[in-house]
Amino acid sequence: MYFYDKLKDMRKLKGFTIRELADRSGVSAAYISQLENGNRGIPSPEVLMKLSEGLNTSYSELMDIAGYLESSPSEQQYQSNPVNLRRFLRENELMFDGFVLTAEDKEWVERMLTVLFWKDRQTNTSDGQ
Repeated sequence: MYFYDKLKDMRKLKGFTIRELADRSGVSAAYISQLENGNRGIPSPEVLMKLSEGLNTSYSELMDIAGYLESSPSEQQYQSNPVNLRRFLRENELMFDGFVLTAEDKEWVERMLTVLFWKDRQTNTSDGQ
């Protein structure tokens, strides 16, 4: 499967039109259309970064699909280590749909996750009794 097929599949899986991906990523709809039709070569890493943000997918995944990276067993090992999401939220500048999250935004996300997982833990605890 070629890069353009995978890009189109990723976009459709997320439920975005080409126009929506263009709006979310800052990459022109015409260029995305040409990429998906195989009329353009592999985009630059800079364009892939914008597309990864627009698709809300990992940059390294797009870089791998585009052939810029070769997966090695040691890289895969690091990817399997869990990240402390609470620490990640607090210590990183984050973006969602093109907007940089403020400290207050990140606090709200943390609160929502806390409630979500507290509810799941309560359900699992009561199921086990």
